[in-house]
Amino acid sequence: MSAEIKDGQVRPRRTLMSYSLAMALLLSPLASSPANAIDVSAPESDWQESVRAEATSYQELATEIADGALRLIVVTEENNQPETSVLNLKSKAALDYTLRATSSDPDFIAVLVDEKISLIDEPTIGAAAIPAPTTSYTQWNYTAMRLAEIHTSFTGTNVKVAVIDSGVDRENPELNGGQVLDGCDWVTSPNNVCRGTGVLDENGHGTHVAGIIAAKNDGVGITGVAPGATILPLRVLGADGSGWLSDIAAAIDYAVANGAKVINLSLGGTLDYSLIRISVEQAVASGVTVVAAAGNGGSGAAASYPAAYPGAIAVAATTESNLIASYSNSGNYIDVAAPGSAILSSWPTGTGYARLSGTSMASPHVAALAALIIQRNTAASGSTSPATIRTAIESVAVKSNSDYSVSRYGLGVINPFASLECATPVCATPSSTPQPVDVLVTGTPEVITPGAIIAPTPQPTPEPAPIIETAPVVVVPTIKETLNVKVAKKRKLTVVVTAPTGSKTWVQRKVGKKWKTVLKITTTPSVQVKLSRSGTYRVQVIAPSEKVTSKSYKVK
Repeated sequence: MSAEIKDGQVRPRRTLMSYSLAMALLLSPLASSPANAIDVSAPESDWQESVRAEATSYQELATEIADGALRLIVVTEENNQPETSVLNLKSKAALDYTLRATSSDPDFIAVLVDEKISLIDEPTIGAAAIPAPTTSYTQWNYTAMRLAEIHTSFTGTNVKVAVIDSGVDRENPELNGGQVLDGCDWVTSPNNVCRGTGVLDENGHGTHVAGIIAAKNDGVGITGVAPGATILPLRVLGADGSGWLSDIAAAIDYAVANGAKVINLSLGGTLDYSLIRISVEQAVASGVTVVAAAGNGGSGAAASYPAAYPGAIAVAATTESNLIASYSNSGNYIDVAAPGSAILSSWPTGTGYARLSGTSMASPHVAALAALIIQRNTAASGSTSPATIRTAIESVAVKSNSDYSVSRYGLGVINPFASLECATPVCATPSSTPQPVDVLVTGTPEVITPGAIIAPTPQPTPEPAPIIETAPVVVVPTIKETLNVKVAKKRKLTVVVTAPTGSKTWVQRKVGKKWKTVLKITTTPSVQVKLSRSGTYRVQVIAPSEKVTSKSYKVK
C-alpha cells in the first residue's frame, strides 16, 4: 500500500493561493510620484515562476475561511530559496490582517492553502499479522535479491536513510538494535514546527517500510535489505494516515539538512504540489537519492507524485512470481520495479510482524539498495551522487520478464547483485542457501487493517497556534480597477497601476494570432515605455494573487 493525496479529502481547487493587499505601495510616496525610469527585472529561478503560476485570487481565500478554519503556507524567498511559514486562521479579520502584514515583505512570493493527504487502501492481497518467529523467516524477496550473498560484504553501514511516513516504532524487535535514530514529528505540531523524535507510529505503515530497509540481521525473524543502515524517522502521517502537504515538504528539507543520503517516500497521489516538487529537486541537487512509490492505481492510472518528478526514482511493484503486480501503476515515469507483494516486515502491534502489499513496499527495497551502493562506492572512493546511484540501479535492471513493457517495469526489475558488481570474491556465497519461499512458524495469522488507527497511549493535544484576530480590515483597490494604459505619440505607452510590491509588468506585441512578450519590467505606480516598432500591444500585470490583462492598443 502507499499513502496518497486523495481528491476526496480536499476542495476541488488544488492551486497555490496568493494575496494582493498592497498596503506598502499605497502608503509609499511612489504612489503619487511622476513616471519613473524602467527597472528591468533580473531573471528569476524556476521555483518562483512555478509558485506564482499557480496563484489565484484573494476572494478564494475569503471563501475558504468562510467555510471554517484555514491553514496557510506563506512562501517567501531567502537567498533565492523558498522559505515557508504555516499559520492557522479562524476568521476573515485574521486573514486580512495577516495578508496586510505580509504584503510589505519584499521577499514575499505567494501563499498556499495547506491540504490534507491520507493513506489509500491496500491493493489486492489481504494484510496479516504473522506469528512471532523462533527462527529466521526466509523471505521470498530476500532470496530473489540474493541478499545472503550481498550481506557478506555490504549491509549499508554508515548510510542514513530517511523514512518520511507515519513514524517508526523503534521498540519493535527488528528495529531495537540502535539503527533507528531520533528524527522529527510534525503530526503533533499545529503549525509545521518539528517536534518529538518520530518514533511513535500509530498507523503501522512507517514501521513496515523501515523494517524492509533495515531490520536486524540476527538470525531470528526477518532481515532488512540494508541491515547496517540507520533510519531517520520523519513522522508526517498520523494515526488515521492523514497529514499536511507542508509537513512532507518540510520533512524532505529536514532529511537533507540532517545528513540523510537516501530518502524514501512511500506516499503519493495524482496532484503536483509545487513545494513538494521543489523540495525533491533541491534534495537531489544536494546529493541525496530520492526514491518513491509509483502508486497503486494499476495499468492506465494517472501519474503519481512525487514518484513522477524527474529527480525521484519511481518504483513499481512485482509479485513472488517476478511479474509486475496488477495494482502497480504504469506510465513513462516508472523507472524500475522491485518486490512489493506479500512482503513480510515489522509491525508496531501484536506479534511485531505483518505482511503487506503495494508499491509502498517496493520503494524501500530500492532505497535500501541505494544505501548498499553508497556504502560500496564510499569505501572505493567512488561517487555517491544521485545520478551515479540511479545508473548503478537502472543500467543492470532485468527486462527478461514474459510480460515486460517499459510502461509497467520501467528499465526492469532491480538486480542488486549486479548493481554492486558482486562477483566472487567481492560477495561470498553463504554457507547455506536460503529457501526460495517463506517458511513460517506454526500459528494462525491475525487479520489486520493497514491504515486503521493504532492507539498505544493517548498523546497530549498540542496547544493551538496563536491566531491574530480583530485586525482592522482595509479595502484595497484591485489591479483591474486601477490599471490604466495610455498611448502617446512616437510609439510610447504609459502604464499607471496600483499593485503589490514585487509585481511584474509585461508588455506584449501581437504576432499573428499569438501574443509575444517584448518587455518585462518591475511594476511601479507609473511608467512610460518606449516601443521599438509599431503594432498591436497589450499590458499584463502579474501580482502574487492576481494577473490582469489590458485591452489591446494600436501603437504607431
